[in-house]
Order: sequence, then structure tokens, then C-alpha cells
Amino acid sequence: MRIRTKLAAAALSSVLVLVGCASAGAALTDDTTTGSTTTSSTSTSSTTADAVTSSDSSASTTATEATASSIDVDWSELPSTEVELTDEGLVITEAGTYVLSGTSTGQVRVDSDGYVRIVLDGVTIDSSVGAAIQVDNAEATVVELADGSENTLSDAATRTDEEIDGTIYSSDDLQITGSGTLNVTANFADAIVGKDDLWILSGTINITSVDDGIRGKDSLTIADGTITIDAAGDGLKASNDTDLGKGVLTVTGGDITITSGDDAVKAEQKIQITGGAIDIVSSVEGIEAPVIVIDDGDIIVNASDDGINASASDIILDGMSITINGGTLAIAMGAGDTDAIDSNGDLTITGGVLDITAQSPFDFDGTGSLSGATVTVNGQQVTELTNQMMGGGQPGGGMGGGRGGR
Repeated sequence: MRIRTKLAAAALSSVLVLVGCASAGAALTDDTTTGSTTTSSTSTSSTTADAVTSSDSSASTTATEATASSIDVDWSELPSTEVELTDEGLVITEAGTYVLSGTSTGQVRVDSDGYVRIVLDGVTIDSSVGAAIQVDNAEATVVELADGSENTLSDAATRTDEEIDGTIYSSDDLQITGSGTLNVTANFADAIVGKDDLWILSGTINITSVDDGIRGKDSLTIADGTITIDAAGDGLKASNDTDLGKGVLTVTGGDITITSGDDAVKAEQKIQITGGAIDIVSSVEGIEAPVIVIDDGDIIVNASDDGINASASDIILDGMSITINGGTLAIAMGAGDTDAIDSNGDLTITGGVLDITAQSPFDFDGTGSLSGATVTVNGQQVTELTNQMMGGGQPGGGMGGGRGGR
């Protein structure tokens, strides 16, 4: 049963709480209560770093299914509620779809045991209290950008709970999808944060951040969308450095442009790129993780330290490697002690087209091999790897960063 209710938040008390329906066919009730804040975590299987694999992510999604991630919900079985936001904010305590419009200086909070879909349809939230959207607890949350909509979110520069460090912050699995536009300004730390798994499936997303752009702790998957990031810290990041087999960043599609003050694409355990277009306008390290695998994609890297860097992290201390099997890569390095491709382990290039402009094109501490690829260095085609050893051999490679190396 599909139920639509339009509520004026101004008619309620200081915090609006919408109670939806937890099961198909149940009636929708509207209560004015204050939801409690709880958190939960969803565990996934752990493996060694060499065996970490990324799930196949499709760019397509429908109104009732999210087949590109583990979030697979028939939303038609849950109620749908339309809400016009006011400065009083909104707390969602039950499963269902919530279609939001209007403006607010408050925040949207989720505290539910079920699946929640938040549809942004012309929303402006300039939160004065913390995050603009804060998921304290949910089975999973989907943020959907309504077709043709433009939505703008910004957070407060200070807050009581500094662990809530994103403009969009989720303690559980989070998926962003839809064909609309989302503009996110992070004034405190990061723009979009998922503490479990985070998927970007589609949409136009523009980010300006005082620290990191998009951070998924256990994993970050970019399947599609047009994403522009201007971040003082890292651009894209998977930050789990305590659970082996997590901290994985995967790009399977999308059009991504990153200007970063630190690392543009970074993971604590593994990065895998199988498609999409990535334009790193500026960075310190362009792409950095202990294990990096590039199978396809159109990648441009501008970096001041290392273009592509495999280095140890707090959890992966050996077995570092870079493997390039395909794709088109253009890497331009700044002057000085810099490397275009730097592996503190093995470097294997089996395919693709690489155009490198650098004083030191390759630096590897283990074995290096080149076969089946077209590689041009400073305008000259090369057929073997020359190990420059200008700046390699140092473990760590600057794998910290952000507030407390998150």
C-alpha cells in the first residue's frame, strides 16, 4: 500500500518526527516525539589484502530496486511521505520513503531499524547545528536525487559531537543515486561520510570541503555519476585501517574531477579501477593504496609527489603492488623528487596506454615488468621499465591524513 501525506513542519513542535511503516500494508502514523540516537554497524567478510575483491557495481537503479549494491528493497511495499522542510528539522524513525522539499537551518536525522529512502526534490539545508543529513541508525539509507532537482547541503563549522564529521554522515550503509544535482559544502570536515559501505551510483554531485570529499570507511564504490570535488584534504577515500579486507575503494564508472590538497584517490588497503573517467587536476599523491589494480578507465593524474603510489598503511605492511592491465593514463609530475608510478613493492604493466611526463617515471622496490602496453615517457616510447629509485623505498608513503588519519 502506498500512502502519501503532506505535512507542514511549522505546525508541529520543535522537532518533527515522521513515523512511517515498518512492513508492507501497515498504516502510516504521524507522531511528534523525539527520536533517540543509536548506532549500529554491519560487518562484512574479511580477507587478506591480496585477496580483497570488489563487488560488481552497475550504474543503473530503479525506484524500487538498488541492484548495484547490497541495498535491495522493494520501496513500493513501504509507505511514502512528502515533507516540506522548515527550520525545525526532521527526525525519521521508521522505514519508508520520505520526499523532501523546501529549506531548513536544522538537520534531517534518521534513527530507524529499517530501510530508509530520502528523496531530495529541491532541498536547501544550511545546518546551524551539525550535519545536514545525519543517519544515526538504519538498516541502510538511500539518498535519491529527484529528476531535474537541484539540492544544496551545508553543515555547521562547529558541533557538539565531533565524531559526526560529514555534511552527509551515515553510521550504516549509504547509497546515493538519482538523476538530480547535489551541491555539498563541508565547513567542519568531510562532505559525504559512510562509516560502513558507501556507494555512489548516479547523479551530479559537486563538493567543496575543508577536509576530505567522499569517504567510505569499510568501502567506497563509484559506479556512475558526474562528480566534482574541491577538497583541502583527500578527494575520494576508503579509510578502514583496522579490519583486514576492508578499506577498499572501487571505481567502475562515472566522470570524476578532483582538485585536492592532499591525496586525490586513496585507500588504506586496496584501490581497483575498472572503468570511468578520472581527472585529477591537482594533488600531492594522485592515487595511493598498498594495492592498486587498474583494469580500464580514462585517467589523468597531476601530482606534486607521486602520481600512482603503492605504500604501506597502518594495517598493510608488506605485499604492496601496482598492476596496470588496461586503460588510458596520462601522468604529469611536478619537478623535484617525484615519481610518476612508485611501488614500494612490485610493479606490473600488462596493457593500456600510458603517457608519462616526469623526471622519474618508475620507481619500484620489488620486481618490475612491462608487456603488452604502449608506454611513452617524455615523448619517447619505452619497452622496458627503468627503475629510477628517486624517492622509493620509504614505507608509509604518507598514508595518514584527515582528522586523526581517518
